[in-house]
Amino acid sequence: MFSEWIFKITEWIGEIKYRLPSLFTDEEKSILILVFVMIVMLPAVLCILRRKPLVRGMALAVFAFYILGNLSFTILGRDVIYAQKLPTFGNYRQAFYLDYSLFDTLRMLPQGVSSTMEHVHINNYTAAKEVFLNILLYIPMGYLLPFVIKPMRYSVAACTAVGFLCSCATEYAQLHWSIGYFQVDDIINNTLGCMIGAILGCLLARLWRTS
Repeated sequence: MFSEWIFKITEWIGEIKYRLPSLFTDEEKSILILVFVMIVMLPAVLCILRRKPLVRGMALAVFAFYILGNLSFTILGRDVIYAQKLPTFGNYRQAFYLDYSLFDTLRMLPQGVSSTMEHVHINNYTAAKEVFLNILLYIPMGYLLPFVIKPMRYSVAACTAVGFLCSCATEYAQLHWSIGYFQVDDIINNTLGCMIGAILGCLLARLWRTS
């Protein structure tokens, strides 16, 4: 089972590498690089710098840079368009198609993730990219919050709630100022990304504090 899962991941990576140059803009590639560097470098910085105030100050500076980048990508750098609410799960339907119904696919999960994913296929790579980027965009928020706000270190739920509220505010702003579409899918993806980052961030923050 493990070897099958590794093979599936390798297959996806190969497909992504093939399509990466044509799918992602330079701005979107910068998001990928930012998340990768942050996740790789922050543990190294924590190991090298034992002075907690200095690390918190650096985390706060990176967090401020991230917030500016997030706002630029989602609000400040957008042109005015005709905005509207899009159907819930519409992006998922465009991005993926299933051999079976969603319920039947979820029922397969106890049999193994690898065997289940064999029945999930990418239908539209542009739509799938949007799902991926919206998850990735909020990973740094959840990852940094435990270092920026001390009480957040002990609660993945609190970090995730912050991500959810920020995503809701962003989607409302895009609709209100006609600079984007209001999508429940984006809120779900952003919240999921923040939760993933929070799990990693809270774990790392606790290990650093007790070391």
